[in-house]
Amino acid sequence: MLIAQILAIASMVFSSSGVVKEAIEDLSEKKITANLLMVIAGVASFFILHGQEGATALLLYAIAERLEEVTADKSRNAIKELLELAPDDALLKTDNGYVNVPSKQVKVGDFVGIKPGMKVPLDGVIAKGSSYLDESAITGESVPVFKEKGDEVFAASLNSDSFLNIEVIRESTNTIVAQIAESVKIAQQNKSEKEKFIEKFAKYYTPIILISSILVMIIPSLLGLNFYDWFYRGLVLLVVSCPCALTLSTPLANIASLTKQAREGILVKGNKFIEKIQDIEVFAFDKTGTLTEGKLKIFDIFTYNDARKSDIISIAGSLEALSEHPIGKTIVNHTKELDLPFHAVDNFEVIKGKGIKGKIDGEMFYVGSQKFIEELNYNLPINDIENIVTSGTIPILLGKQQHLLGIITIRDVLRVSAPILIKGLKKRGYETVLISGDNQNVCNSIGTCLDIDQAYGEHLPDQKLQEIKNLKQKYRGVAMVGDGINDAPALALSDLGIAIGASATDITIETADIIVIGEDLKKILTFIDIAKKTNKKIKQNIWTSIIVKVSFAILTVIGFMTLWLAVGIGDMGVSLLVLLNSLTIFRYKFVYKEISMEELESEAKLVICENCQTKDIIPQHHGRDMVKKGDKLICWKNILSSEELETCDEELPLHCPYCQEKLNLV
Repeated sequence: MLIAQILAIASMVFSSSGVVKEAIEDLSEKKITANLLMVIAGVASFFILHGQEGATALLLYAIAERLEEVTADKSRNAIKELLELAPDDALLKTDNGYVNVPSKQVKVGDFVGIKPGMKVPLDGVIAKGSSYLDESAITGESVPVFKEKGDEVFAASLNSDSFLNIEVIRESTNTIVAQIAESVKIAQQNKSEKEKFIEKFAKYYTPIILISSILVMIIPSLLGLNFYDWFYRGLVLLVVSCPCALTLSTPLANIASLTKQAREGILVKGNKFIEKIQDIEVFAFDKTGTLTEGKLKIFDIFTYNDARKSDIISIAGSLEALSEHPIGKTIVNHTKELDLPFHAVDNFEVIKGKGIKGKIDGEMFYVGSQKFIEELNYNLPINDIENIVTSGTIPILLGKQQHLLGIITIRDVLRVSAPILIKGLKKRGYETVLISGDNQNVCNSIGTCLDIDQAYGEHLPDQKLQEIKNLKQKYRGVAMVGDGINDAPALALSDLGIAIGASATDITIETADIIVIGEDLKKILTFIDIAKKTNKKIKQNIWTSIIVKVSFAILTVIGFMTLWLAVGIGDMGVSLLVLLNSLTIFRYKFVYKEISMEELESEAKLVICENCQTKDIIPQHHGRDMVKKGDKLICWKNILSSEELETCDEELPLHCPYCQEKLNLV
């Protein structure tokens, strides 16, 4: 027996030095922790000749602590891995060519070369070249993205096939990757309500357990019951009631969640925003730059008085080339894409707020709004114009000598991921609302296209704010998704503000609680799914810890528990279960099958008849260009066949309306 006790002491000294050291440090800081409880139980076990069990209990506890550290480090190391994604060196362009230098020495405005197969060292804008880049490390997007001159590239992107020269726009400490890592660090400090409660609970719980264990040891003995039996049970109660698993139940799941979200290209500014998703019942959206790309495009062209579409575009483009209006630039760009001639314009004049006019080959042409052309006493096709406006497109009219030649309709381009997002939100039980400063008809059109529940147009920032207030009175929780400065007040007032990082302003990013890197709206569904899974895991962890602890405490009091069982199962076992359950968050995968943008966007800009040389724009359906499939054009939503989206069967034959010959995309 003596030899066994001596060996037990030796085992405890060698295996539990770390636990003892931490217990002394905790005590010096006037804290009663699980480490102190275990040391008291281990030492006290020798006084009732149960040293072997006490040593075994401390050994198991030390192993559990080490496993917890390893598992927690695995989660936290993901932040370090994020920072290591970008290379340490960069090819800096100098007067003598490219020189390899540390990335941290490169300044904003410097030019850096990126060879095929190299990772981009710093955020920048392409100054020369074009290539496909794998941005999966930053945005979570598995499909490589084609980038060309003027496009932004992120540090840690992998260059696929061509040499690029980029102008650096952010230094190494301020790249998107660095911001992601920093955000995850800060977010860990921004604790959820559950986390705060459990920390506060553990602060009082541990001393209560110590006092309860002492009472279990003393009171039965005073009543004449066996001192050794009840002293042993008090020690077991001390061990089995350690709150390790309970205190780990929330933070580890949150760390795993924050890291997983960051890997998916989603920045969450705090654990409390993961918890907040449980209260959200409605998602409100801005339109321009959020559900749409914020890029104006010609939607359709109506012709009158024997005019041809190519002539309308050519004349309007020639006049608009002298204008600075955004809509005018859209028409000019389209004229270039169609390779149509630009005519010389004389007597050009801007009629502010209405339109423009100018002479081409001696004839005066007018381009502008319906109101402008009406003032010139034109006979207008009111039914056509009303249908155009109702459809949510902007009509631009072209005429000469009181004869209307055509109407060019302009609209914003819908994001590919927008219908998937709205369908996904509805499938998950959320209401959807569109709140925009754009025309009500445009908002109605987008709302109908996406099947949004309510659409509010022509809202100024203060009106958007009031709409959020109204929604908060109606729903338990409101999430707002936006990107512009005018969205910042609504994002701040909402219960959960989400910024779309591809087009978001600095103030929007500062105000938002969640930032989606890039423009993939599906990431909002990913955030919801991971957040809900995290909250589910936290509940599982908490209830498992409580049920096991209470059950083992009851078994201890009635005498069916031993020290090593209390630690091996009641403490170590539950803690490991909580750890492993939290790590399953990393296994989440969004079910949607990614579609390459090449399948949705061809390089073709128009349809042309080789026989009669008729040129026309590629028709749109559901807010984007239709896509060629065989000898037909089909709606792009037909390609996005998925459980997350209802497809569209719209199709058009590729035949010239004038000579019925086959049309080609060029």
